[in-house]
Amino acid sequence: MDKIKIKEKYYIGIVGFGGAGMALYKHFESFDDCSVISVFDIKEPAFERARNHRADLFLTSDFDAFLESGIDIVVVSSPDSTHAKYICRSVEHGKHVLCEKPLTDSVEGIRDILKCVKAHPDIVVGVQHQMRCLPIHRKIKDIVSSGVLGKVGYIEGYYVHNLTKRAFEYDNWRLVENATPLIYSGIHFVDLLRWVVDDEIVEVSAMANNICFPEYPESDLNVVLLKFRSGIIGKVVTAFGAGRPQDHTVQVYGNDKSIFNNMLFDKDGSFEIFATPIRNTMQGRKLAWIKETVIATYSKLFEWLMRSYPYNAQYNIGYYPIRLYEHSMAVRNSAENFMNTVKGKGKLDCTVFDAARSVVVALAGVEAYRTGKTVVLKDFGMNDIEELL
Repeated sequence: MDKIKIKEKYYIGIVGFGGAGMALYKHFESFDDCSVISVFDIKEPAFERARNHRADLFLTSDFDAFLESGIDIVVVSSPDSTHAKYICRSVEHGKHVLCEKPLTDSVEGIRDILKCVKAHPDIVVGVQHQMRCLPIHRKIKDIVSSGVLGKVGYIEGYYVHNLTKRAFEYDNWRLVENATPLIYSGIHFVDLLRWVVDDEIVEVSAMANNICFPEYPESDLNVVLLKFRSGIIGKVVTAFGAGRPQDHTVQVYGNDKSIFNNMLFDKDGSFEIFATPIRNTMQGRKLAWIKETVIATYSKLFEWLMRSYPYNAQYNIGYYPIRLYEHSMAVRNSAENFMNTVKGKGKLDCTVFDAARSVVVALAGVEAYRTGKTVVLKDFGMNDIEELL
């Protein structure tokens, strides 16, 4: 951008007021220099939810009226198939855009977005791949980049989230649009794995089934194997029907050391815990402080017990019992990164050009499990997309 005009207040419009829209509303409203003033949706229940948040919001199903409502920034959190349309119209209208993942759900959508963004280089367009913004994932990337693991041969990520209640809570668009798990959610880890190893995927093979959540369209479990350009093999598991809490495990295997979530293991079984629960996320609330103190104490106790385990270190405890997925923090950090970029104080953690590569990989994964064949990315539209990247 040639010149960046910093404003005292940025006015935000949200496209789609479902779960993601409401979450982003909360975060943008918490920024001192931001105010959400408009909501675009096409269904009345969304407007009821918006009214419950604030009575003076401008609510409309007319996108032109929405764009003319005095907003500076558009936050796109509508169904996946609509992202490309709303991004392009917003950019062409001079609005900065933050889009929920995935960037879009088709190669055609990617082409439209990339052409539009390249034609308007003064407009900031970011993508909400907030997995990159989790403290533990940033530390994993730093460790991998440092070379301490030695030669990396394998990386995997899990997006296990039971959606049997939530999938159709606000709307049935996932059912109508056949929103496959890999594109809708698993893309988080396709993107994260690419980012962690700083490498591109060249081949994809996959399997899927529809056993645990048969009401979900097409499949509720997607498992993909990824071959990176360097020879690294990756795996992403996306499960919507598993009867268990969320799981966002990351593992990275090197010939010298390996990572299992927040634990850095050596060959002899010795380990380092490089990330622990974040404290003071709810400052000023006594009960929250007590809970955080208990969790921190338990964390230290577990580490001591693990180091004191009486058996051979090769057969030691290998799993840290506290989940380190601060979702709200990650979403906020991603939105804050976008706002800093709008104000010329930083650069995007995830651009549309980077997000586009992850979409192509996810689409190739769906093609792979539908056909039972390995999909080579250069034969699956990636060459055409690369010309626009």
